[in-house]
Amino acid sequence: MSLEPVPARERFISLDILRGIALGVLIGNTASYSGRAFAGEPPNPTALDTIAQYIADIFVESKAQTLLCMLFGFGFAMQLLRAERRGEPVMGVYIRRLLVLFAIGCAHILLLWWGDVTCGYAIGGFGLLLFLRASDRTRLVAAIVLAVVPVVVFHLPGMAERAAAVVISPSEGDAAMDHIVQVIHDPSHAHLAWEHARFALIFNAQVSSWYLFWIVGRFLLGYIVGRRRWFDRDGADHLPVFRKLLWWGLAAAALGTAQIVLHHLDLLPRVHGSASLAIVYTVLVQLDYFGMAFVYVAAVVLLVQRPRWRRVLGVIAPLGRMPLTTYVSQSLVATFVFYHWGLGWAGSVGAAGCLGFSLALFALQVACSQLWLHCFKFGPLEWVWRWLVYLKRPAMR
Repeated sequence: MSLEPVPARERFISLDILRGIALGVLIGNTASYSGRAFAGEPPNPTALDTIAQYIADIFVESKAQTLLCMLFGFGFAMQLLRAERRGEPVMGVYIRRLLVLFAIGCAHILLLWWGDVTCGYAIGGFGLLLFLRASDRTRLVAAIVLAVVPVVVFHLPGMAERAAAVVISPSEGDAAMDHIVQVIHDPSHAHLAWEHARFALIFNAQVSSWYLFWIVGRFLLGYIVGRRRWFDRDGADHLPVFRKLLWWGLAAAALGTAQIVLHHLDLLPRVHGSASLAIVYTVLVQLDYFGMAFVYVAAVVLLVQRPRWRRVLGVIAPLGRMPLTTYVSQSLVATFVFYHWGLGWAGSVGAAGCLGFSLALFALQVACSQLWLHCFKFGPLEWVWRWLVYLKRPAMR
């Protein structure tokens, strides 16, 4: 298996741009970095805080992760296709990639932040192996079932509490959330690794009844698209498909946005033990996640067909060529800024401040990624990842 990066002639700038956009997950993650996800807004949120929260909920929350998951599945399909074309074995390398990714995720949790997703992606990546010999129709049905059914069941009245109670009592779960807020406000760094590992285990155990299925369902959608080669020539051969995807995505996202706005305005009927309302609300939320992700995919593919937009959006592409480095460095900077062992902004910054911070850091990362890839082939963590997978140091320059 070659240690070289994908040659330029094989790279699709639309995919690099989409990975860059998906790394806007930083906007959603900042609520956890800052403790807002558990402690709530600081007193007296401003109108700007309300607007910022709408922006995060409508355009980023779980949409960016849905996009990242689909791109992961697409990448797996591309690995298989390239290996088949070159007559090379891929399974052993793929499994080693997942194991190394899991190890990097564990290090991320211990050293920086409990909310790492790469461990879950590594575990979910093994789920794709179950569908290697399946038809695309089977993969599509499985993707829909896995992505929707478990999370719908989880959100039925009383089910979340019952599922969580298997691993931890409600009072212990509440205490764990209160404790992680205390950890964020603790000026000491001494016990951070243990506290992050402890809360990561508690949090992931509580959502384990649906989260891994949720991931694998999204992986499968990306895998189908990859096998069908929809992104060859940056999607130029399938533009009618992407146009339909754009309109269907907009329709689904519009329904989801309406639900978000009505929820914020407290105009929706409350579930109050109604299974039918819980099902409707949860399905609409999942449609919103997929709809906005489809809008991003289709819009980027259609826009890169135009030279001017290709140049404009191409500014983000280097970020998408080093996604692992970008993701982990977001945790490095954000925990330093918000945790009280660093600058200690947690508790004093509302939704608007978090959004402003996220956009500023994202812009800085775009600039840094361009400078870095001007000199080097890989991002630093991508280089380490390849080295550990192939047990041979790849050329960096």
